[in-house]
Amino acid sequence: MSTSAPQSEKIEQILKQPVEYEDIDVDRYQGILVDLDDTLYRYDPCHRVALAHCFAENSLGLSERDFNHSYREARNLVTARLYPQGVCRSRLFAFQMMCEDAKVPRPFSAALDLDEVYWTTFLSNMKIDASADAFLTRCAAKNLPVCVVTDMTAHVQIKKLHALGIDGAISSLVTSEEMGAEKPDPRMFLKGLEKLGTSTKHTIMLGDSFSKDVQGALAAGIQARLIKLQDQ
Repeated sequence: MSTSAPQSEKIEQILKQPVEYEDIDVDRYQGILVDLDDTLYRYDPCHRVALAHCFAENSLGLSERDFNHSYREARNLVTARLYPQGVCRSRLFAFQMMCEDAKVPRPFSAALDLDEVYWTTFLSNMKIDASADAFLTRCAAKNLPVCVVTDMTAHVQIKKLHALGIDGAISSLVTSEEMGAEKPDPRMFLKGLEKLGTSTKHTIMLGDSFSKDVQGALAAGIQARLIKLQDQ
């Protein structure tokens, strides 16, 4: 039986309401799909301090305001050019574009230096959300496999799992670099199911984005909920 329009709208409104990790009943599932950025930790504080360290390392002759603006513009251009490949999220290419625009000698080397400063700083400032950590502990106690489904390049996301100290709690990983597609493409979630070895009926996707995580998972026939982090 098809879902009526009013019912469909009601379900969508429910799904748009974030829940906390403690509201997820792990006994109902045989596998968990979960986003990484802004779902297991907060991205923005790490990004801000990382970009500030890049400016301090090499301002490219710009004010901090102009440096940040140039970075954002370069990221947007790289993303638009390379989407939906995982490398569309590359900071290295954005820094290279900035260095080329600033006409610095050997812009590729200067970009690599900035990229290394960015990620070294970013990773050292990461902290897992307390509620996410408790959730992963509950999953481990139930021997419930957890697959991270995330946009971005694989090596960076793996380093993030190491930095958060949760790589031992994660059974598998799916990245947009691996799949050649970004969420909400259903292939991202179906590959996660394949790695978990579970069915759509007994799996749930958890993430911070309704359009990417929830709608993407639902399009693949997988249950999904928005997650609200507790830590500020």
